[in-house]
Amino acid sequence: DRVRVLQESGQHALAYLTAKSHGLVEEAESIRAGAGVEEANITSADVAGGSKLLLPTTPVISSTELDWPQLHVSKGIFDGKFNFGDKGAGPHPGKSRVADLATAAVDGDDAAGAWDIDEGENMGVDDEEGFGGAGADEVDLLGDEAEAGAEGGWGIDDDGELDAEIAAEATAAAAAGFVAPQPGISELEVWSRNSTLAVDQIAAGNFEQAMRLLRDQVGIASFDALKPAFMEIYTSSRSVLTTAPFATPSRIPLRRNPAESTEASQYFPAKIYSLSSSLEQLQQGYRATTAAKFEDGLVLFKRLLLSLIFVSVDTAEDANEIKQLLQICREYILGITIELERASVAKEEATEENSVRLVELAAFFTHCQLRADHEKLSLRAAMNTAYKHKCFKAAGEFAQRLLDLVPTPQIADKARKMITICDRQSRDNLAINYDARNPFVICAASHTPIHRGEPAVNCPYCQAAYKPEHNGELCRVCTVAKIGAKATGLRSLASAN
Repeated sequence: DRVRVLQESGQHALAYLTAKSHGLVEEAESIRAGAGVEEANITSADVAGGSKLLLPTTPVISSTELDWPQLHVSKGIFDGKFNFGDKGAGPHPGKSRVADLATAAVDGDDAAGAWDIDEGENMGVDDEEGFGGAGADEVDLLGDEAEAGAEGGWGIDDDGELDAEIAAEATAAAAAGFVAPQPGISELEVWSRNSTLAVDQIAAGNFEQAMRLLRDQVGIASFDALKPAFMEIYTSSRSVLTTAPFATPSRIPLRRNPAESTEASQYFPAKIYSLSSSLEQLQQGYRATTAAKFEDGLVLFKRLLLSLIFVSVDTAEDANEIKQLLQICREYILGITIELERASVAKEEATEENSVRLVELAAFFTHCQLRADHEKLSLRAAMNTAYKHKCFKAAGEFAQRLLDLVPTPQIADKARKMITICDRQSRDNLAINYDARNPFVICAASHTPIHRGEPAVNCPYCQAAYKPEHNGELCRVCTVAKIGAKATGLRSLASAN
């Protein structure tokens, strides 16, 4: 083709060199002769050794041998015996004429004209093929003149409009037999249909539905702190498989229980946050608190608190443990923020107001529901702070509560001595807003007591208590829920979907 194109475009020299380079000797001589050039007059026509004709490579597998999937299509009206061009519908040799006529009547071929069915011009017996033997006599018996006379006797006239209408209906019937396959439902859509948990909606990519569920269930108003968890859940619930260097990678959804999910109704995304991982984070928070690394502990407990939103469990017992973890996180976050405020006030100028606030904050810290060893530490700190600021009554109460927790003998001996000293004076030199005998909860915003019977509002997610003036604000503990919002409660039980 290259030689031909060059020759047609008048490039005889290039066409000659191309033909000679590819071993086309006859074509090269033909071009040279056509150009009227002697071979002796041709210069710089040396061809590199090993030149040969370039041909496309032979395919490894022929396309005709490939077993491509085929779509099953039901037969139309023209695919069966009802075929207008079937030449085998005429009389059969070796049979009696009565049998042939009966067969023709059953097939309906010879009566086509009477029923106004246009079978074309060549629907009779093929003269070139013939039937031989008895068939030759049958042609004479059932000739065109007899058929024409029969149609006229029956009073049947050809109707072109009816033929066109029948042909259109037949075409429509054939087209109706083909049913295009319907697209299937993606597994992500199946996940979204099977579960009402927000974490499963996130894994399916339905972020708007997940945000709506979280607003209704736990009153989430700010999703900024939850964005990293959203993206982690979405990306970790599927795997990417690269099949070829230039092909689009396949995204494979990861199921929660692939071995047990035999039906589509059992398809759920893989768990990213689990109860076991939450318990490990809790241990890390405990260790940080024990080591007095309150900033690190605050970060760990807040991270755990937010991750509990996305933990799904399969039993009611595990669901109750999720609620217990939520309460533990709330109490530790509240207690650590109180302790951090106390440390900040201690660095300020020593005034009576600051001294009062130091004793109050130390006392409030002891009322957070902490683990026993941490509660002992908080009581020891409060006892020393109250005694240092000459609040002997409060110091004696802290020492007695410390003895009730059965501390080590050395700490117990110190607490008894503190009780003996404080009983002699039994008064507080500072007017602190603290009464252990009057039940109260701590406002998570102002770190002041809310006594029993006083109005209060709560966070719909972590249930932290607040004074009414903080209604409508973001929770200081979880930082994502709206204080006082109405909510149905956190759902983490997957089997309750």
